[in-house]
Order: sequence, then structure tokens, then C-alpha cells
Amino acid sequence: MTSHTFPYSLPLLIIVFIIFFFAVTCNGQVPANKTFKFINEGPFGNEGDFTYLAEAEYGATYRPIHTDIYNFYEIPFRLCFYNTTPNSYIFGIRAGIPDDNELMRWVWDANRNLPVRENASLNFGRDGNLVLADVDGTIVWQTGTSNKGIVGIKLTPNGNLVLFDKKGKYIWQSFDYPSDTLFVGMSIRRCINKLISRTSDSIGSDGKYSLLLDDGGFNLYMNNSGHPLKYNGWPGNWGRTVKFAIERVDSTVDQLVLYIYLNSIPGSDAFPKIPDGIQVLTKVNYNATFTFFRLESNGNIKAYSYYDKPRFNRWSETFSFFSNYYEEECRLPSKCGSYGLCQKGMCVACPSPKGLLGWSESSCEPPKLKPCGTKVPKGDYYKLVGVQHFLSGPNINGGIGNFGEGPMPVEACREKCTKDCQCKGFIYKEDLCMCLVVPVLGTLYKGDSNSTAYIKYTK
Repeated sequence: MTSHTFPYSLPLLIIVFIIFFFAVTCNGQVPANKTFKFINEGPFGNEGDFTYLAEAEYGATYRPIHTDIYNFYEIPFRLCFYNTTPNSYIFGIRAGIPDDNELMRWVWDANRNLPVRENASLNFGRDGNLVLADVDGTIVWQTGTSNKGIVGIKLTPNGNLVLFDKKGKYIWQSFDYPSDTLFVGMSIRRCINKLISRTSDSIGSDGKYSLLLDDGGFNLYMNNSGHPLKYNGWPGNWGRTVKFAIERVDSTVDQLVLYIYLNSIPGSDAFPKIPDGIQVLTKVNYNATFTFFRLESNGNIKAYSYYDKPRFNRWSETFSFFSNYYEEECRLPSKCGSYGLCQKGMCVACPSPKGLLGWSESSCEPPKLKPCGTKVPKGDYYKLVGVQHFLSGPNINGGIGNFGEGPMPVEACREKCTKDCQCKGFIYKEDLCMCLVVPVLGTLYKGDSNSTAYIKYTK
């Protein structure tokens, strides 16, 4: 009979197991009676009344998430499953009070790019991990907090979903993972997170617009076939962290602000009291504690504030980046759809080789060019005098704009665009002899008399 020897004795293994057990226990574990499993099933509706469905953003239907232990409701915030297309659900946070008969707003998403189906589950286990699984068991999203000392979960009064340890410290929080929206107290951190727009009202997946911190400031980008194009923003030194906040001016006035921190801040609950800089967005004549700051699906930035005094329209738009009072509305890339000429906030014409035609979003399209890879023809262009492009850059905070390369003669600029099959036209700054080659057209706008747009087309 062959004998086997074990490198460790049985008593030693027992001691190791006991040490491991006490280490896990001392580190903290979710009590069994605080765990839950919520199934996405049943009728749509509101708290305690599934026959009443208040109107929600994007035409969504929704199911509030609640268990015998948790209701996850801190006015006006509520955890929900919601969908804008059948059998395609997002786990998110809703802002709004059903009794107001006001529009429910969706202000945080967990799985916007991987929606789940009917009978999907949200699980909070003893290991402290919050897991969203589809009906077939596939894990779609999770907090990644297994065995990290989590003892509980809660939705805070300011809309922050948190997992905390036995000392009350937040180990994970939704505030660190924004989608397209910042609540008061949320932040954008350089190289850590950013805002990304929805694709559209009906499609919740990542859209083409983003807002992030970089060397040039707090900037807006458009994704053009995988190539980010900076189209506007707040230029300058914006440091490593920006926090959305509300400041009390006096007893009746609040102002919406962005706090600038030059150094990186480790988490949304760790801010120093005094920021290194401040950008005031607007003032409102009431308590604006419930305000959110959003990157819209069309590339604009807006803020919405809740005020409970009016009978109707308690959520109102309190700030718009592209507007008649901040940055020119015509500088919004999507203002005139895929193509159009904008003036004084209105789309006034559809440019063409035959001149300026009447504009409509459905009929005005950029010129169709031969695909890349074919023989490059001689460049044909039509000319629009006194016209700029949305890539010309910001006009706020002393922004000097983006005039491209140069100086160079207009002929060299034309040749540069002609040889580039991705080029859709160019903007030539006559007084500076600067050349801005553009890979997408979108919205052109009347403005600088020294700026001329040359639009490439095929005869």
C-alpha cells in the first residue's frame, strides 16, 4: 500500500481556517436579514399603487425597486427598472414625485449599454456585492465589492446609492460613476470618469457626445466615427476635479456653480471646503438643492431644478450651455441636424452648389462624396462667405477659437482638403490666412465676415 504524507498537519489546517473565518467576520459581512433579491417582474407603476403610472422621461415605463426591508426611496429619488423599448430594461435612479403629476427624470444608469430583460434580478448578497443578472443568469453589471467589508446598502437623500462598511465609510457609491448626469455633489475627475450622452430619447446606450477634463479645460467632444472632435467647453486650467454644486447667495437666491479643484480628489465625499476656482452658471430665485446637470443627447448641456411652489412645471430648465444668454446656440453641432446654416439661433438655409435653399431637417443633407479608396478627383467646392463651423471653438471665458493651421494661402488649404478623402470642406480665415479642415459638416453659422466656408462636392 502506498503511503502519502501531507506537508501540513490537520490541526494546523484547522487553525488556518479559524483565522480566515475570523478575518472575514471582523472585516464585516452583510447580515443575512439585510440581503435581498429583487426580480424585475409584475405591473408597472408607483410606490404602493401599481395602477398609477406617472409620466416619465423618454416615454419610459418603470418598476420601482423595493423589498420587505428596503424601499429605496428618498424624496425625490427612487431606484427603478425602466425601459423605453419593450423587454429592454435599465437599472437606474429616478428623480421626481409621482403625486406632483410631473415628469419623472432618469438621472443615473447602471447598465445603459447592456439592458436586461423581464425577470432579470438585482441581488445583494452576504459578500457585499450588488449584482444585476439577466434572466438567463448572465451577470450584466456589478459593483465589484465582494468581501470588502460591506455591511449595508442605502439610497441617500441626495440621490447617492452607496454600499458602506461597519464604520459607515462608503466603499462604493453611484456618485463616482455618472452616466450623462451630475446631481449636486457629484464630480468629474480627470482620467477617471466623464459624462456621455444618450444616443437618443428612445435609445439609452452611449451617444456621440462627451464632457471631460483634459489639458485644455472642461471640454465637450463629439465622436466622429471613432475620432473625438472638440467642439466647445470651458477653456483654461480646470485642474483634475470638477464638482457640481449649489451656493446660497441669500435667503431667496441660489446659484448653480462648478467648483474647480487643481488636485485629484479621491472620492465624492472627500472634498476640501474651499475649491481652487469657481464657474458660476446661473442664479435662481429659490432653493435649488434638487438640481441636476446633464449632457443631452443632442450635445447641449442643461440643468434642471425642482421647485415645489408652482402648481405645474415644478422641474424647470435653469441653465443651457448653447442658448441666447451663454454660448451661441448656432454653435451646437446638431442644431441644424446633419447639415444647415444657422443664424441668430435659427436654421435659415440649406447650402448647396445652386445657392441657399429652404431648410428642413428631413431634406437638408451634406453633399454625397465618393468613398475613400476611389481615385481622388479634382476638388470641387462651393463658397459661403461670412460663415463659420462649430469646430471653430468656444466664444466664452475668453476662448480664442480654433482657426486650424497656418498661415497659408487659400490654394494650399484647398489642396490639403482635396487630398484628404475624410475632408468635407474647410474654413478659411481671410484676415489671418488660417485653414481649418473639417471632417464633418453639421451646423454652419453666420458670424465672422473674415471667415469663408468652402464645401466639397462632386459634380
